[in-house]
Amino acid sequence: MKKIIRTEMFQNVLITAAVVLSYLLCRLFRVDIQKGQIQLVMLGMFFAAAVCLILNRGGNEKEIRVILVLGMVFRIGYMLYTPCNVRSHDLWQIDAEGLGHAGYLLRLLENGKLPDSNAVQLYQQPFFYLTGALFSGVMNGFLGCRDSFYLVDAAKTVSCAASCISLIGCKRICEECGVHGFGKKAAMMLTAFLPAFYLTGGRVNPDSLAGMFMIYALLYTLRWTKNPDWKNTVILALLYGFGVMTKISCAVVALVTAMVFLKMLMKKIHEGDVRPILEKYVIFGLISLPLGLWYGIRNYFRFGQSLTYVLPLDKTLDLYTGTHSLFQRFAGIDISGLLRSPYVSISEDYNAPVYYLKSALFGEFSHAVPGWIPVLLLLCAAILSVGAVIACIWQIKRNRSDRPGNLLLLSAVVFYCSMLWFYYKYPFACSMDFRYMIFMVVPFSVLFGKFMEKYEKGQMWADLILWGYMTGSCLHYCFL
Repeated sequence: MKKIIRTEMFQNVLITAAVVLSYLLCRLFRVDIQKGQIQLVMLGMFFAAAVCLILNRGGNEKEIRVILVLGMVFRIGYMLYTPCNVRSHDLWQIDAEGLGHAGYLLRLLENGKLPDSNAVQLYQQPFFYLTGALFSGVMNGFLGCRDSFYLVDAAKTVSCAASCISLIGCKRICEECGVHGFGKKAAMMLTAFLPAFYLTGGRVNPDSLAGMFMIYALLYTLRWTKNPDWKNTVILALLYGFGVMTKISCAVVALVTAMVFLKMLMKKIHEGDVRPILEKYVIFGLISLPLGLWYGIRNYFRFGQSLTYVLPLDKTLDLYTGTHSLFQRFAGIDISGLLRSPYVSISEDYNAPVYYLKSALFGEFSHAVPGWIPVLLLLCAAILSVGAVIACIWQIKRNRSDRPGNLLLLSAVVFYCSMLWFYYKYPFACSMDFRYMIFMVVPFSVLFGKFMEKYEKGQMWADLILWGYMTGSCLHYCFL
């Protein structure tokens, strides 16, 4: 029984069940409209967890479990007290004729079919909407509800479950990369309390689910490098298939896996034993490509939509940043923008590094919370971001013999460059929203953990900053 409980599948099913049950209970007892009560429970859990962490210092497994539980509490709590139309993106009118995420879902729930148009948000890959419609249909069927708002709202449980499961994925990647003690604690704290995971986990859109698939694709790529057997090959193919069926950007991480596959192929050619590995690659392609690309091919033939299509925006919008130089947008650090406000201004901010940092913490919104809390969170997150960059430099200069670390660095850099390229092609403020980048947090966090595990002299200061980061994050979303 203990062996079953420790399996990833069982844990992920259990987490999903906890999210669904929490949502159902809140709907049944109308707690979902009692925002203050939910936040009070979250605040109590924060203080209880803080006491547990103080009593169990040293980077042991008890600390990790407390961090995991608290991170999930804040993901679930935020999802419960945030209606689907609050701090949302592109949800738009909640009816089956809508052209946003809500309309996509309601077409599936009310009409039982995929969109017959690729207008506005209806071009998106379908897996999140199919899964969201399934979850929503079952839960609202149980509750006897056919209200369009709640049919859409219940789909956010898919995003929340994916956000929680992503945290487990970070823990698994730490273990796969041999990160233990304080390093594992640092990596888990960075991921557990990054508000972008709360925000994406409370929304009705594909971002959280896509991030989860990318995180697990990285995990299984690491496992495949050590053991390229059929099990890991098939799981990896399914992850990429469902990931790309959720969002095309999941294919970026596949570039890293392709490099790993190519390296293994060169090795097998040198050894003169190439047939077994080629058979695995063929099966990988036969599973992942049809799963990931069928909807894109459908839309290509029906609407002439390219596989990499992105909704075009008008350059007259306040969101347009193309009037600023490439250096201002990409290379420099806009200190004045950083100091002006902890929150993003979509009409004024243009600098990618600053926008990424702010939107990772607060989204693209301003929040009515005591002013010192977002300042504390931003300050600690900025210091930790610098620490993550230093960890990457350390990996290149001092730790190149560590192959898992190299793979983490490669995946983080490739994905970051893809986001910069996306912003270059689409010079609008919304292109810099960190909701598209939550995958990247995990490899950077684990690299930071690796670095801190070796750099023992800095652990006391890192611990202090991580505590400030956790405190700022938790308090901010308890007072929001």
